[in-house]
Amino acid sequence: LNKMISFITGNINVLATAASLAMDAFSVAICLGICHEYLTKKEALSLGLAFGFFQFFMPLLGAAIAEHLSGFFDIWTPWIAAALILWVAANMIKEAYKGEDSDSCMVITFKNVIILAFATSLDALAVGFSVSSTGGSALLLAAAAGVITFALSFVGAAAGKALGEKVGRRAEYFGGSVLLIIAANIIYQAL
Repeated sequence: LNKMISFITGNINVLATAASLAMDAFSVAICLGICHEYLTKKEALSLGLAFGFFQFFMPLLGAAIAEHLSGFFDIWTPWIAAALILWVAANMIKEAYKGEDSDSCMVITFKNVIILAFATSLDALAVGFSVSSTGGSALLLAAAAGVITFALSFVGAAAGKALGEKVGRRAEYFGGSVLLIIAANIIYQAL
């Protein structure tokens, strides 16, 4: 009975951790959907796949190099993630401020999607360190984080698009503001 309770508790913890790792990517996907009124299903799928892949890969990478560089990554990953998200937020708000005639949002290119996927998965790298050091399964966490992040990011981008169509340019300011809050939260937690 103790083994069964331990197994259930461990899996609930893994799923909860994976879901929490997915939240930054989910929020960014919603924001991108908000400011892209012509977001296609293919673009939403590419966001989901990129975010999901990075959330899968980064805990494994963190676990693999935990014993060598954990102090460095523990200190710098939140700051790198916050800086990249701040950059995206500032560009989103700047483009919204330029007005109706400008290209209103960050273009969804391979490069931009990879930067965002990397920024939102840096916390997963740090979690990979801790999972490795406590003897947990980084592979189980990585698989759960990848699947949950993919699903939430795909749905978030589509939901953001629907919201953006209803509220227009104000949604771009809102999306940029949400990203600023995410970056501020990352910085606050790092302090």
